[in-house]
Amino acid sequence: MILTKAQYDEIAQCLVSVPPTRQSLRKLKQRFPSQSQATLLSIFSQEYQKHIKRTHAKHHTSEAIESYYQRYLNGVGKNGAAPVLLELANEVDYAPSLMARIILERFLQEHEETPPATWLAFGNEIQCTWLRSQIIKFPCVYIRVL
Repeated sequence: MILTKAQYDEIAQCLVSVPPTRQSLRKLKQRFPSQSQATLLSIFSQEYQKHIKRTHAKHHTSEAIESYYQRYLNGVGKNGAAPVLLELANEVDYAPSLMARIILERFLQEHEETPPATWLAFGNEIQCTWLRSQIIKFPCVYIRVL
Protein backbone atom coordinates (compact mmCIF):
# COMPACT_ATOMS: atom_id res chain seq x y z
CA MET A 1 0.00 0.00 0.00
CA ILE A 2 1.30 3.44 -0.93
CA LEU A 3 1.62 5.83 1.97
CA THR A 4 0.40 9.37 1.33
CA LYS A 5 1.88 12.48 2.91
CA ALA A 6 -1.35 12.96 4.89
CA GLN A 7 -1.13 9.41 6.28
CA TYR A 8 2.53 9.90 7.19
CA ASP A 9 1.70 13.16 8.96
CA GLU A 10 -1.16 11.50 10.86
CA ILE A 11 1.13 8.69 12.04
CA ALA A 12 3.88 11.16 12.95
CA GLN A 13 1.39 13.28 14.91
CA CYS A 14 0.35 10.21 16.92
CA LEU A 15 3.99 9.61 17.83
CA VAL A 16 4.35 13.05 19.43
CA SER A 17 2.20 12.01 22.39
CA VAL A 18 3.64 8.54 23.07
CA PRO A 19 6.94 7.43 24.59
CA PRO A 20 9.41 5.66 22.26
CA THR A 21 8.72 2.10 23.43
CA ARG A 22 7.75 -1.21 21.86
CA GLN A 23 4.35 -0.91 23.52
CA SER A 24 3.78 2.39 21.72
CA LEU A 25 4.67 0.71 18.44
CA ARG A 26 2.08 -2.03 19.12
CA LYS A 27 -0.57 0.62 19.81
CA LEU A 28 0.38 2.36 16.59
CA LYS A 29 -0.09 -0.90 14.69
CA GLN A 30 -3.57 -1.27 16.22
CA ARG A 31 -4.47 2.29 15.23
CA PHE A 32 -3.14 1.93 11.67
CA PRO A 33 -3.75 -1.74 10.76
CA SER A 34 -3.48 -1.07 7.02
CA GLN A 35 0.20 -0.13 7.38
CA SER A 36 2.91 -2.76 7.67
CA GLN A 37 4.96 -3.17 10.82
CA ALA A 38 8.09 -2.22 8.85
CA THR A 39 6.51 1.02 7.62
CA LEU A 40 5.41 2.02 11.11
CA LEU A 41 8.81 1.13 12.55
CA SER A 42 10.53 3.22 9.88
CA ILE A 43 8.33 6.26 10.59
CA PHE A 44 8.74 5.70 14.33
CA SER A 45 12.54 5.63 13.96
CA GLN A 46 12.68 8.68 11.69
CA GLU A 47 10.53 10.78 13.99
CA TYR A 48 12.51 9.72 17.06
CA GLN A 49 15.78 10.64 15.34
CA LYS A 50 14.35 14.04 14.44
CA HIS A 51 13.33 14.56 18.07
CA ILE A 52 16.81 13.63 19.33
CA LYS A 53 18.47 15.99 16.83
CA ARG A 54 16.15 18.85 17.83
CA THR A 55 16.83 18.42 21.56
CA HIS A 56 20.52 17.48 21.41
CA ALA A 57 21.87 20.94 22.28
CA LYS A 58 19.55 21.25 25.28
CA HIS A 59 20.99 18.08 26.81
CA HIS A 60 24.62 19.05 26.22
CA THR A 61 24.81 22.30 28.15
CA SER A 62 27.24 22.22 31.07
CA GLU A 63 24.35 22.77 33.50
CA ALA A 64 22.33 19.89 32.07
CA ILE A 65 25.33 17.54 32.08
CA GLU A 66 26.15 18.35 35.69
CA SER A 67 22.52 17.95 36.70
CA TYR A 68 22.25 14.54 34.98
CA TYR A 69 25.52 13.36 36.52
CA GLN A 70 24.52 14.36 40.05
CA ARG A 71 21.08 12.81 39.63
CA TYR A 72 22.71 9.62 38.37
CA LEU A 73 25.10 9.47 41.33
CA ASN A 74 22.28 10.15 43.80
CA GLY A 75 20.11 7.46 42.22
CA VAL A 76 22.89 4.88 42.24
CA GLY A 77 23.74 5.83 45.82
CA LYS A 78 20.17 5.21 46.95
CA ASN A 79 19.64 1.95 45.06
CA GLY A 80 22.47 0.51 43.01
CA ALA A 81 20.21 -2.10 41.43
CA ALA A 82 17.69 0.43 40.08
CA PRO A 83 17.73 1.27 36.35
CA VAL A 84 18.85 4.83 37.08
CA LEU A 85 20.10 5.66 33.58
CA LEU A 86 16.93 4.42 31.93
CA GLU A 87 14.69 6.29 34.35
CA LEU A 88 16.70 9.49 33.97
CA ALA A 89 16.66 9.28 30.18
CA ASN A 90 12.92 8.66 30.13
CA GLU A 91 12.31 11.52 32.55
CA VAL A 92 14.15 14.06 30.39
CA ASP A 93 12.94 12.51 27.11
CA TYR A 94 16.34 11.57 25.73
CA ALA A 95 17.77 8.35 24.31
CA PRO A 96 19.15 6.06 27.07
CA SER A 97 22.29 5.29 25.07
CA LEU A 98 23.05 8.99 24.64
CA MET A 99 22.34 9.64 28.31
CA ALA A 100 24.83 6.88 29.19
CA ARG A 101 27.39 8.59 26.98
CA ILE A 102 26.86 11.94 28.73
CA ILE A 103 27.26 10.31 32.15
CA LEU A 104 30.32 8.31 31.11
CA GLU A 105 32.07 11.32 29.58
CA ARG A 106 31.37 13.36 32.72
CA PHE A 107 32.73 10.51 34.85
CA LEU A 108 35.92 10.43 32.79
CA GLN A 109 36.32 14.20 33.12
CA GLU A 110 36.07 13.90 36.88
CA HIS A 111 38.80 11.29 36.89
CA GLU A 112 41.10 13.47 34.78
CA GLU A 113 40.62 11.55 31.59
CA THR A 114 40.00 13.45 28.39
CA PRO A 115 36.71 12.40 26.83
CA PRO A 116 37.44 10.54 23.62
CA ALA A 117 36.66 11.97 20.24
CA THR A 118 35.29 8.69 18.91
CA TRP A 119 32.90 6.26 20.58
CA LEU A 120 31.54 3.18 18.85
CA ALA A 121 28.53 1.26 20.18
CA PHE A 122 28.14 -2.44 19.39
CA GLY A 123 25.23 -4.12 21.11
CA ASN A 124 25.82 -3.77 24.82
CA GLU A 125 29.46 -2.73 24.48
CA ILE A 126 30.85 0.75 24.04
CA GLN A 127 34.17 0.98 22.23
CA CYS A 128 36.50 3.92 22.38
CA THR A 129 39.19 4.38 19.76
CA TRP A 130 41.79 5.52 22.29
CA LEU A 131 41.21 2.90 24.99
CA ARG A 132 41.84 -0.71 24.06
CA SER A 133 41.54 -3.81 26.24
CA GLN A 134 40.75 -1.90 29.41
CA ILE A 135 37.84 -1.99 31.80
CA ILE A 136 36.52 1.31 33.11
CA LYS A 137 35.09 0.97 36.61
CA PHE A 138 31.95 3.11 36.61
CA PRO A 139 29.61 3.36 39.63
CA CYS A 140 27.44 0.22 39.50
CA VAL A 141 28.35 -0.34 35.85
CA TYR A 142 31.37 -2.02 34.32
CA ILE A 143 31.93 -1.08 30.72
CA ARG A 144 34.36 -3.24 28.79
CA VAL A 145 36.20 -1.17 26.23
CA LEU A 146 37.78 -3.22 23.46
